[in-house]
Amino acid sequence: MGFCFDKLFYNGKIYTMDKPGETVEAIVAHDGKIVFAGGNEEAAGYPVAEKEDLGGRAVLPGISDTHIHVLMDCSNKSNVVLNTARSIAELVEQMRARDDGAVSWLTGCDVTMSDLEENRYPLRFELDRISTERPIAVMSHCLHVNMVNSKALEMMGVTKESAAGDPCLSFYEDGEPDGIIREEAFTKYLAPFMSAIMAEPGYRKNLIRKYIAEYSRHGYTTLHAISSFDAAPPFEYFDQYYEMEREGALPVRIRINSAYFPDALYAQTGFGTDMVKVGARKIFLDGSLGGRTAAMREPYSDMPDEKGDLFYTKETLIELLQKIYDSGLEASVHIIGDAAMELILDAAEAVYPASDERCPEKRLAAAGLRRLRVIHASVADPVQIGRLARLPIILDVQPNFINSDGGFAPDRLGERIKGFTPLRSYIDAGILLAGGSDAPVDPPLPFLGMECAVTRKSITGFPEGGLVPEEALSVYEAVSMYTRNAAYCSSEEHIKGTISAGKYADFITIDKDIFEIAPTEIHTINVLKTVMGGRTVWEA
Repeated sequence: MGFCFDKLFYNGKIYTMDKPGETVEAIVAHDGKIVFAGGNEEAAGYPVAEKEDLGGRAVLPGISDTHIHVLMDCSNKSNVVLNTARSIAELVEQMRARDDGAVSWLTGCDVTMSDLEENRYPLRFELDRISTERPIAVMSHCLHVNMVNSKALEMMGVTKESAAGDPCLSFYEDGEPDGIIREEAFTKYLAPFMSAIMAEPGYRKNLIRKYIAEYSRHGYTTLHAISSFDAAPPFEYFDQYYEMEREGALPVRIRINSAYFPDALYAQTGFGTDMVKVGARKIFLDGSLGGRTAAMREPYSDMPDEKGDLFYTKETLIELLQKIYDSGLEASVHIIGDAAMELILDAAEAVYPASDERCPEKRLAAAGLRRLRVIHASVADPVQIGRLARLPIILDVQPNFINSDGGFAPDRLGERIKGFTPLRSYIDAGILLAGGSDAPVDPPLPFLGMECAVTRKSITGFPEGGLVPEEALSVYEAVSMYTRNAAYCSSEEHIKGTISAGKYADFITIDKDIFEIAPTEIHTINVLKTVMGGRTVWEA
């Protein structure tokens, strides 16, 4: 027998995503990459070791999640999930039901303030009703607010005297800390305890091995794993993924985005293997809409004395961006509020070359590895959008926030809701959009995100006419965010993101044709098969 290519996949409706509506029937894969994508008849001329009939099913390129806290998402699966609690009393009872009397931390997650009848987070003495003998920590849905009991405060050394004046803590009228920990206070007080658990190599690896296959079930072939806050130990370590890669047990490509680049080894974006690579340097500029800690130029409409917080000055941010730029890294900056957007624009214009080039792909190609990723970009006005469009910027957005934040965002923003997740305006200005979930903030469900981008509604149909419906995308644009555009987030557009010769043989087969069903059905799509590097890593 002469030379054979690895495998032929034929008789499919394969959307290349190179252009709207373009399909081929067959893929020939060899050594992890696509060597041919075209018609059945021509593909049949390739000698192959194996053939697979796709049965006429729709096929898409492998999906990327460009913003996911992998280890935290895996860890959250062992937390008490509190998204069904509708009062503080219900939250306490759900936590008490999981209290087995141990002395270790008991953790809960996924609490949205507006879901609770009190419209506030539980305080320390309320959490003491769960236990006063073991530390309790509860995370908000947005992950930017944590609530702890008295035992946890004692262990962290947070007292009336030691914490006085800390702007990221809040207090009872007598000056005692009330157990609410926001933003940088997490890094200072709580992260050392959480990180001590996460830093144990066996714990991390067991969590990942237990849950990572679930991402393949949703069609993911690449995850951009986001590490922790700037001053806290990282949650994403290379060794936990490299070990699985060596064993042939890693079912998804990992791109690590960390606050620890470029200080550690000055590794550039793209350094690593096909499976595990350096991504971008992560920076936080502000908080969240849910916790009213996102930095706004004007006060929140539902809390006139609150504008949120910025974590950097213009001068310190310029210095950091310049350091990242000079090291050959992409920067990845968390921005929610319009004041944070103004700050990143002021700083980026001092570091990154501006251009009148309208094509975002050409702007990014000219920048090479020195690109800037703006994460979330949840609130922006037309002037800011125009400034974004002159820089080598990728907007790493989360359309699924329309599903999770759409209920309270109008109250928080008032008239500014017109600039909430303005996807259509971004694209029309010539800005490249990539899509992620921000799991565990939201579930890692890519088709949910695509549907929200198209309908501008929650999966329950709220609001009826859509949230700022003029900002809706086409289905092709929505799918592009999670496929072809996502490849730009790791400077890998030449080897992934579309189905064409020379790129990774990463693709998925789905049970419904996303381009033919009603937009409100997109979130119901099931993945039948996930192929990474020409190898099936998950099958229904």
